[in-house]
Amino acid sequence: MLQHNTNFKKGWLVNDCLTCIPGTKTFWHFLLEGVPGLEDKTMGHTPFSVLSSKIETQIERVKEKPDYIIRNATFFGSINTKIPTISFLQDPYIDNEYLFNQQINVCNKSNFVVYNSIYTENLYKKFIKVPSKVINIGVDTNFFKSKKLNKNKNTIIFVGSSNEEFKRFSLVKKIINNTNYKFILVMKDDYSFKHPRVRFFNKIKQEKLVDLFSKADLLICTSKKETLHLAGIEAAFCGVPIVASDVGVYSEIKEDKRWGAVVEENTVECFINKIKQILENNNLEPRKVMLENNLSIENTILEWKKIIKEL
Repeated sequence: MLQHNTNFKKGWLVNDCLTCIPGTKTFWHFLLEGVPGLEDKTMGHTPFSVLSSKIETQIERVKEKPDYIIRNATFFGSINTKIPTISFLQDPYIDNEYLFNQQINVCNKSNFVVYNSIYTENLYKKFIKVPSKVINIGVDTNFFKSKKLNKNKNTIIFVGSSNEEFKRFSLVKKIINNTNYKFILVMKDDYSFKHPRVRFFNKIKQEKLVDLFSKADLLICTSKKETLHLAGIEAAFCGVPIVASDVGVYSEIKEDKRWGAVVEENTVECFINKIKQILENNNLEPRKVMLENNLSIENTILEWKKIIKEL
């Protein structure tokens, strides 16, 4: 392939937008910042329904074609091009026939597939016929770190939504009602209720989230499904231990007891017992564990650069 007169390849990043929450940085931002020559082609916001055709038109019109494309593997169809394409698969839709079939078609028309977690890889690997690799979405370790604020003793934080199907929010409520701990609930869906030991925060910026992590003693993850659970990794980098369901990254590191614990059963009794054990353990090193498992954004970008170089 003809290379440009630079020390790096020229790439296009294709998705509908970089973030749905103004003022927050996502994986896409870090990829743009960390990979030289990668250009944002979201155009601020482009609806999925027209995204593929818009990119195809741009490829036809520009004189200097990109050397490669990085695209979201979900929500829009394949891009008709001979330019080498890396598809990033992070959203499992096994139970949605239309989206699932579209994902498989997109991935198998790509040159390479990157899964965001082992969980996602295990769901899709028997359907994907092109080379692939797992690269976890890393966390900005310089941003997500403890601010050493005065902690509110015996305070538990939850980050998510009131969704029952995936987040099992009824279990969060049961833990609240069957303990005397204080709770910080960071919600993504404007949900709240009144309770003397609960403080709600909705759709907050990341700077505020770091402050809340720094004031908490423990994070709980009650989810039925998680590909990774980025909020928990962010909390761990802020020094906050975790009690979680056997999902996401926790399934991969559950034998290491230094970050927190996975519950044996998803019951209120099991969660409360594990919470008590973790709160009484003074020898936890959640940040160190996440670093050892290569969950920093620096490692993520390094792995992506290797794939781009070899494409």
